[in-house]
Amino acid sequence: MAVEVILPKVDMVMETGTFVEWFKQEGQEVVKGEPLFTILTDKAAIEIESPASGILAGVSAKPNDVIPVSETIAYILAPGERQPERRSSAFATSNTADEATSVVPTETPAGAVVTEAAASPTAPAGKVRASPVARRMAAELGLDLNTLSGRGPRGRIQRADVAAAETRAAIRPSAMQALQIPLPEARRKEVIPLTGARKIIAQRMAYSAATAPHITLSLHVDMSEATHLRTRLLEKIEQSTGQRLSFTAILVRAVAAVLPHHPFINASLNGEEIICWEDVHLGIATSLKDYLIVPVIHQAQTKNLEQLVTALADLVERARSHRLSPAEMSGSTFTISNLGMFGIESFTAIINPPESAILAVGKIVERQAAGEDGLVLKPMMNLTLSADHRVIDGAAAAGFLAELKATLENPYLLL
Repeated sequence: MAVEVILPKVDMVMETGTFVEWFKQEGQEVVKGEPLFTILTDKAAIEIESPASGILAGVSAKPNDVIPVSETIAYILAPGERQPERRSSAFATSNTADEATSVVPTETPAGAVVTEAAASPTAPAGKVRASPVARRMAAELGLDLNTLSGRGPRGRIQRADVAAAETRAAIRPSAMQALQIPLPEARRKEVIPLTGARKIIAQRMAYSAATAPHITLSLHVDMSEATHLRTRLLEKIEQSTGQRLSFTAILVRAVAAVLPHHPFINASLNGEEIICWEDVHLGIATSLKDYLIVPVIHQAQTKNLEQLVTALADLVERARSHRLSPAEMSGSTFTISNLGMFGIESFTAIINPPESAILAVGKIVERQAAGEDGLVLKPMMNLTLSADHRVIDGAAAAGFLAELKATLENPYLLL
């Protein structure tokens, strides 16, 4: 039986993916489990494995195509098997009278699955074809269904279509920005199309900045005791893990220990609900050549310092060699962005949807601070929390930062 090759959902908020390339040509034999194609999400380029063995046929996806999740982009056939009639989609249109209802799953970090309710295949005359979920979302967002294009069977508008329209509205330039402003009369070194990962990042960050009212709070942390702890544990942890203990690992351990005490910091806004997560899935912003990637340490609150050192080293190494699995880049409930290694002392970060907060970490710098004998030099680190004010009040954000500061200044409690 023919096996559909679909664009998979590899991120809890993913609605579409950008197709990059096929590793096999149409008509070639493929083996189940081998890399078949690459897609781009807002986090990374991801290699997708073949779901079956057989002959690749009916290839419809091309480089730079933006494809809805669960879209059929090819088939894998047994030798001599005929390709089935393609279902109605953005890439092919079926002429059959009744199509199967399209279901788009939406995964949450806790593993729950919410499916779009089925809609009748036959819409009343003059009525826009749309699923119940799409109708409710459009009403909540004030979007006119008549202005939207549907990617479902026979043009039915689905949740993904409404979400895409909301994103476009959020990042639409203002009237002043839309003016044609003359470019400088200077020699152009290079013109780089805004495509692929860079375009996805641009859209996601613009969406976050436009829809989540950010508040930022900042403080300095005395890292004297954390420095002493690192010095004492450096040799022991290197012997047991083969990795050097970094300040990032100590910070990750502290954040994982503190977050469960502050449920709204480890939360997501989902429509009319605030979901407070039981698990701490920490995203670690990691710089690649052309963009950022956010590998995730799942259930970080259950891991000790040695386990976190090992997990960090493994995730960062495989992230930079593009060998992370989709599961290792999805489901984060809170993100840490550390630019201290670049000499940056302080900065503010944009929240990574659907999270409610992100922590920006600066370089440890010797600064004057109060000591027993007056002013002394101490290793100080700046922490800046960006929080979604729809979910988190200033006092709640300040409480989290205060406890994190106290924990880092007495890190022995983490052992």
